[in-house]
Amino acid sequence: MFTLLLMLQAATADIVIKGKRLVEAQADCARGNCTPLRDATATIALAESQFRDGEYLKAKRLLAAAVARNKDKAGSDPRPVAALYEAYATVAIHEGDRDTYRSAVADQVRVLRDHLPADDNAVVLSSITLGDMWMKLRDYRRAQNAYRAAEAEARRRGEDRAAVLAGLRLAALDMGVGKKAVALRRISALEALPVAADPEVRKLLTVMRVRAEAVYTDRAKTGDIADQVGGAPGDRQLLVWEPPYNLVASSDANSLSRAQGFIDPIPRTASEQDAVQWADIGFWVKADGRTAEAEVLQASPGSRWAAAIVSQVEGRRYSPIPATSVPEEGTYRIERFTRRSDYTTPIGSLVRRRMATNGFEIVDLTNPDAKPRPAS
Repeated sequence: MFTLLLMLQAATADIVIKGKRLVEAQADCARGNCTPLRDATATIALAESQFRDGEYLKAKRLLAAAVARNKDKAGSDPRPVAALYEAYATVAIHEGDRDTYRSAVADQVRVLRDHLPADDNAVVLSSITLGDMWMKLRDYRRAQNAYRAAEAEARRRGEDRAAVLAGLRLAALDMGVGKKAVALRRISALEALPVAADPEVRKLLTVMRVRAEAVYTDRAKTGDIADQVGGAPGDRQLLVWEPPYNLVASSDANSLSRAQGFIDPIPRTASEQDAVQWADIGFWVKADGRTAEAEVLQASPGSRWAAAIVSQVEGRRYSPIPATSVPEEGTYRIERFTRRSDYTTPIGSLVRRRMATNGFEIVDLTNPDAKPRPAS
């Protein structure tokens, strides 16, 4: 969602606003006094601020109203309208509203396909967007079909970069079900494409190959595996390996059961409801790819699970870069973890309510322009 704001602002010198002025500017747009571009820029910026403060429902309602105001203007302003749908979807999935997430992504893709040229990069990548949606909804068969369609269409159009992005997602699906050899063959086929000579593409392929090689690898050897990726000065360090997250057995059992269309084996009572649970984790990524000083910066009430996230972040390995290219303490990052949830109707109730499931929605909150803070 937040990269969309930067993209919109790059397209115009229209507004760069914050604080009280941002609220006032967005309110002016809510009264119908803005172009779709200005409305999208102001609304997404305000929604981001609310999201960072943990006000997920407020951000979702703000974006829903902006979508309603601008959806009829998709023909003349497809990119701002699509950006609103994407931001709306992002907040919805974090808040646990999977139905709204699914419909917003579908509308985003529809706007792009209906109103932009077929060879526009956003249209080319739209099938990948659908695959990513199905992945979040844990419908892996549909995700695989979407990625296959995206890769085939990209190859037909000669869009090798898009073909690589779709192919890498298919390789990740292969790894997820233990098909290491299949994943490696798929990666080899992608490495044979001319676009693989591009340094950024080559690094993505190398990271995925290393991840595939790491399947069933002893944790003690993951450092040696991560070192294979390497990197040049100025490169963004990519996540190569991470330990699994600790899951709640009851939530995982219920989530898997729902995915198959069955009732919850461990039912929730009619009066239960879970609040949105989130935590911001700050950590350093050092030049050698190791993390340091991971800590909970802020969290919603009752987020005791955040301590386990700190342990997970401490075990990550990122691609290394030359030590002289970053400060000694490394680069600082902040990630927002939101515990996944879904709106369900408990046994004995007629009211849909939010229930925590398993896993986390993660978004990078790092300010790309921020200076590394001194190590404490």
